[in-house]
Amino acid sequence: MNARTRFPGFPLFDTAERIHEQSDLELYPDLRVALATLPIDPQSAHEDFETSRRFLEKYSDVSGTYNRFRSEIQRFLNYTWLIARRHLPQADSELVSSYFAFIKTPPASWISSGIYPAFRSQNDQRRSNPDWRPMAHRARDGAAPYAVTQASLNASRTALQTFFKYLVARDYLPKNPLLDVRKRDRKAKPNLNQNRDVEVRRLTDWQWSFLLETLTELASLHPKYERHLFVIVTMKSLFLRVSELAPRPVDRGQMRTPTFGDFRRTVVDGEPYWVYSVFGKGDKTRQVTLPDAYLAYLKRWRRHLGLTSPLPVPGESTPILPSGKGNAIGKRQVQRIYEQAMVATAERMEREGYADEAKQMLAIRSETHYLRHTGASQAIEAGADIRHISEELGHANATFTESVYVNSEQARRRTEGRRRQV
Repeated sequence: MNARTRFPGFPLFDTAERIHEQSDLELYPDLRVALATLPIDPQSAHEDFETSRRFLEKYSDVSGTYNRFRSEIQRFLNYTWLIARRHLPQADSELVSSYFAFIKTPPASWISSGIYPAFRSQNDQRRSNPDWRPMAHRARDGAAPYAVTQASLNASRTALQTFFKYLVARDYLPKNPLLDVRKRDRKAKPNLNQNRDVEVRRLTDWQWSFLLETLTELASLHPKYERHLFVIVTMKSLFLRVSELAPRPVDRGQMRTPTFGDFRRTVVDGEPYWVYSVFGKGDKTRQVTLPDAYLAYLKRWRRHLGLTSPLPVPGESTPILPSGKGNAIGKRQVQRIYEQAMVATAERMEREGYADEAKQMLAIRSETHYLRHTGASQAIEAGADIRHISEELGHANATFTESVYVNSEQARRRTEGRRRQV
């Protein structure tokens, strides 16, 4: 018997589009049988399932949040029913602490080697996928052992915190069990081989200046590089991901395309300023303030496109990055533009005698997050309020922003260390 057949659990919740269909389980024969044969009272298990389903239903219109919450809750329910042999109203701090210990070192049978859907369609029914597992091994090195990161544990805690608050508010749970869980129980196991300094994936100030100078010169000589200049400056200055400059699916398969109408001029306390509305990760919208220096690049790009007004006008529907056919270029094309810009910069570095620096640029030519990280780090190092930058990055809190994007204190410490006398 292999690890796959030893897995005792089962998937619980379908996609956001289908979560409403699971209210009576008519289309889910495997799930109906599985719930009825659990080692706890079947009626209690069904009540746990339905209460959890209604909770997830609240987030079915926000795909990113729904998927994160679904993954965590069906994993927690599998553990609660099969390992702890309790149902939800019996969840306490002891159970939650043991759950966190469990997901740090889960049995091999609970881990899949890839991401698999929970259910598959068959004969007008939704059948449980035997390949589905509560955890997935995502390491590039397939031989590496499964390991949970602190970020993953933090995400688990956030999902459970929201879930438990929902249960308490509906008198399904007497109190939030997370409140009494010790902080150390929610921490990932230490990795003794890991560097203590967090690696911040950003360009140095010199690399950024060289990149900007290269693209400005190329755009002046060859109009085709105007697009490269605008994309690179926009991603860095407005802290954007590649996906936030390209069309992306929203509700029920419709596409949302970034347009010039997403730029908006407003006035606060008599001072005019521009903002850009971003439809970002987790289908959340945020607004980013445009630096005054960025407006010159926006005007230059609109002039290149032959648009009549120097700056966007309200309701303008022209895509920010139009294709040759008049619609918008996709995510892969934006990625390719970034790569071409990095390669062109590396080639110039090589010509001017910066061979080592050229190799560094080529090594990160597919790492588009470098621009977002660079923009955020430089802004904060220049004195911007980290809380404001955190909001414009779309982060939940400033602590996360500081831990991931900002390296100023570490850089200052290293600089002072290099200056010490022997």
